Amino acid sequence: MMHTMLHGFESTTTERLLLRPFRETDLDAVFTLHGDPETSRFNPSGPLRSLDAAKELLALWLSDWAKHGVGYWAVEQRETPGVVVGVCGVRHKLFEGRTVLNLAYRFAPRTQGLGYATEAARVAVEKARRHLPDVLLVAIIHPENAPSLRVAERLGLRFERITDYEGTPSRVYGVD
Repeated sequence: MMHTMLHGFESTTTERLLLRPFRETDLDAVFTLHGDPETSRFNPSGPLRSLDAAKELLALWLSDWAKHGVGYWAVEQRETPGVVVGVCGVRHKLFEGRTVLNLAYRFAPRTQGLGYATEAARVAVEKARRHLPDVLLVAIIHPENAPSLRVAERLGLRFERITDYEGTPSRVYGVD
């Protein structure tokens, strides 16, 4: 059954970014972003190795939107619409036996350091708190991923514990 998009999670803009649900035409962007060894350095499963793997990932993200009305956004710069520079947002995920909203952000190397992850993730956290207050929000971050840890701290997320995530000790952050 097709759910409608949860009000508040449809396309939105920030000062510099356009955040919109992924679509089937974003396959190349997903592969470029997630197939890059640099952007996937701290991903326990490593970079995507094929277009088929990107297709599976994109299908998962599209099904999130269809099932829950919320999911990861494709991120474009407002000044260059149509060019996906990142992925950010929240998706329902089974984690340690319960359903949580997983906060994620990943940006093309050429845009890293510009504050886009913080700008986009702040919107995701605000919307999750407002529209899905009953679902625990977490960010699961590799302990050596300093830029990602800084984003979590800038957003005011609280470090909770270290957990084994897909075979990698990872830091779990939550929202107060």
